[in-house]
Amino acid sequence: MTKKRFQLKNWAGWLLIVPGLAFHLYAVTVPAALGLYLPFTEWNGLDVPKFIGFDNFIEAFQDKIVGMALLNNVKWMLFWITVPIILAFFLAYLLTKVKKGQTAYQSIFFSTSIITVTVAGQIWFWLYNPFSGVNFYMDKVGLGFIEWPGLTIPSFSLVSVLIADMWRGFGGNVIWLLAAMSQNDKSLEEAARIDGAGRFRIIWNVILPQIRPTLVVVTMLTALGSFGAFEMVYVMTGGGPAHATETLSTYYYSLSTEGRRAGYGSAIALFQIFAALILIVFYGYLRKKKGWDV
Repeated sequence: MTKKRFQLKNWAGWLLIVPGLAFHLYAVTVPAALGLYLPFTEWNGLDVPKFIGFDNFIEAFQDKIVGMALLNNVKWMLFWITVPIILAFFLAYLLTKVKKGQTAYQSIFFSTSIITVTVAGQIWFWLYNPFSGVNFYMDKVGLGFIEWPGLTIPSFSLVSVLIADMWRGFGGNVIWLLAAMSQNDKSLEEAARIDGAGRFRIIWNVILPQIRPTLVVVTMLTALGSFGAFEMVYVMTGGGPAHATETLSTYYYSLSTEGRRAGYGSAIALFQIFAALILIVFYGYLRKKKGWDV
């Protein structure tokens, strides 16, 4: 191959990637750069941003709603990496024991995951409605003493939204964990059973170590997603009542749209990036120091 032909081939390669590269610069790189600049500005979303230094961050650290929203994100993460994952694990374990109709059960558990957030949120909003939901009919049959306050009481509203979100989303984790368990070495379980190990010991010492890579990935993705919680909260409560279900995403969204404070909202959005960096560093620690390779 001559030098000229080699150069033409290289240029042809660059020409082929230019469209994709240009779109990436326009849709990803430029917005990312603006996302790092806008937190240091006062901007209503329409006019030219005005640089104000660290004023937005100082205000954010003094804003009680930011603290409530961050705490709700932490609660959201703690809930999602415990209850839904534990439930998904045991459901996946039980499904491995099903010999007939396993696909049907998988479809049932996964069916809620394909429902859009808007529809799922409206379903649960109706269920929690005190005038037409489940509580209304419980009162009619004399079971009012087991009513769930749902979205009417701030102290219960976040849990109520989390239950709705878990109902919609945990089916995906069941499928992930079931796929991991289906790759396990069944001879190890059989050997442990012959040695007299009980079911709990088999789960703890045989099954869990084999699916640990998948479990770590599912947990990390769930934790990262928890700091971006937005859709279900926005559909069901919009952050209320009294900011009881406010998350960082819903708060900076309302600031950027209704409040016309896109600069301040961008500063709050950086808290999510910091949280994600902390989780990524922790994941790196598990891989390097603990040998938790995935």
